[in-house]
Amino acid sequence: MKPYIENFKIAGFQTGPDGTITIKSLCNFLYEAAGNHCIEHNITVNDLQNIGLTWMLSRIHIEIKRLPVYAEAVSVKTWPTGARGLFSFRDFIVENESGEQLVKATSAWLTINLEKRRVVRLPKEILSIHPDPIEAERILIDDFKDKLKEPSGDEVYNGFKASYSTLDLNRHVTAPVYVDWMFDALSVDFLEASRLKSLELNYKQEILPGGNAFVKHEIKDCGACIEISHSVNETGTQAVNCLARSRWEKNNSQSIETR
Repeated sequence: MKPYIENFKIAGFQTGPDGTITIKSLCNFLYEAAGNHCIEHNITVNDLQNIGLTWMLSRIHIEIKRLPVYAEAVSVKTWPTGARGLFSFRDFIVENESGEQLVKATSAWLTINLEKRRVVRLPKEILSIHPDPIEAERILIDDFKDKLKEPSGDEVYNGFKASYSTLDLNRHVTAPVYVDWMFDALSVDFLEASRLKSLELNYKQEILPGGNAFVKHEIKDCGACIEISHSVNETGTQAVNCLARSRWEKNNSQSIETR
């Protein structure tokens, strides 16, 4: 299938203190392009909700060469890369105006029965847009068989809430908010001393309106890079709602500390 292409220009409110796009905004670009591609095939969230179903993101793996900066024009290319089991796969490329590849990503999506909030088999409407997985062009090979681990340790970061502003069309905390919560639990010193190179996310259980959450992480210094295991857990339950693994490149020799 021919890739869908959508153009964006990085606005000031989409950047952080260093002038690069925030990871939440980057994720929003990817998901916006995917959603708009679905409009062409009548399989948007609204279309699926009309038959009692919806899309939900399960896994995503993002590799970053360079984050776009304020006022930079970029294009997001996206296309489906096959259906395997209960999962619908989709890849992404972010390029600048010169055609330089800045970001690449692959993702896996589930179809959910809205009433029961349970995974169902992919309907024919979704299967029809997917190529044979063997023939599909893949920009990033990851079939998500590697399980992300939950951080060890007892230190937690509280105060995260499923308020109205965090919700999406599925009436649960939207996927990019989890990234904000996880990164807000890291110190400003660490974030200013490091550059994100990759991010893997596994959304395991939704957080519904009014829910409270806490974040945990475990930092491992691998020499040339820093690897962090993250989790978002709903307060008062045993649920692990999201697991993640991020890898960071050191900007300088500053020591790595959490809050």
